Amino acid sequence: MVLALSDMSLPLAAPLSSLLTAFVASLVTTPLVRSAAVRWGLLDRPNARSSHQLVVPRGGGVAIVVAVLLALGLAPTPAGARPSAVVPLLGGLALALVGFWDDRRGLTATARLAAQVAVAGAAVSALGGPARLPLPPPLDLPLSPLVGGALALLWVVAVVNFFNFLDGIDGLAAVQAVVTAVGVALIGWDPLAVLIAAGLAGATAGFLPYNWSRASIFLGDVGSYFLGYTLATLPLVAPPALQPQAVLFVALSLCLFLADATWTLVRRAIRGARWYEAHREHLYQQLARRWGHARVAAAIGLGSAALTAAAAWAFGRNDVWPTWAVLALAVLAFAAEWAVVRSERTT
Repeated sequence: MVLALSDMSLPLAAPLSSLLTAFVASLVTTPLVRSAAVRWGLLDRPNARSSHQLVVPRGGGVAIVVAVLLALGLAPTPAGARPSAVVPLLGGLALALVGFWDDRRGLTATARLAAQVAVAGAAVSALGGPARLPLPPPLDLPLSPLVGGALALLWVVAVVNFFNFLDGIDGLAAVQAVVTAVGVALIGWDPLAVLIAAGLAGATAGFLPYNWSRASIFLGDVGSYFLGYTLATLPLVAPPALQPQAVLFVALSLCLFLADATWTLVRRAIRGARWYEAHREHLYQQLARRWGHARVAAAIGLGSAALTAAAAWAFGRNDVWPTWAVLALAVLAFAAEWAVVRSERTT
């Protein structure tokens, strides 16, 4: 059996092996990282803005990074992979180091943003930005290299930060990463991107049992930065003709994440609040206070899985209506989440 797209083909055994290796490695490594985090004092202490009440070790993303590296180190280099496909992994490692330093020593918001822009800029320089607006016709307007690169830079930095913002309750960010990474691995616009996505899915799935409610370890910035950056840059690896579709696919898979963060950010900006400060105003946080972490993470995860499956079905089709249908479904899914939160407030 073969995964195929365009002229790319990859035996199914390769991504499955990468996924399983990363899963086992993460499952074994996470308790070791948890113990080390306690010794190093990497502890998340609850405060007025926290969604948890106990002191929990952070920095669990280290286990995910190690598991992905191990899985890819053991995998043979796939034929037909573009050398630039390694950029998501290299940039992810760079930002993981920044995140680890932030978890352990603390960085200012300016320093964090500067590092994110620098690493995202390196990826855009290597991979380029979409030549067309990543929307279905007739809105797929042509973009100049400068505008396409600027949009790609904004996309990467936004997803990195939104992953960090949405890592506020047990299991949510990890579930979303598994869903989106599996979707990228199944579509496969580059053989190496498939292996990276499969490794990412397996590693995050292996971490999830320890991060599920009640979590015994958190991703930390090292984990949210690595996951956000890698998932944001993987679609930029796609061939130029497919790049806008690939970006749209990942955006649809992450829709509930991106829409919640954008909606909350805009509302806070309108009333003059500091958008970069931690808070408890996201829709998922409001739901978690009523439903609990596990129920909210599972519900959003299932919604994201449905959107990812629909987006995969629409990907690469010659017809325009399937993509518009999935976009409409994504809007309805977020509207439903917003409506549930609003109804919970009035009960």
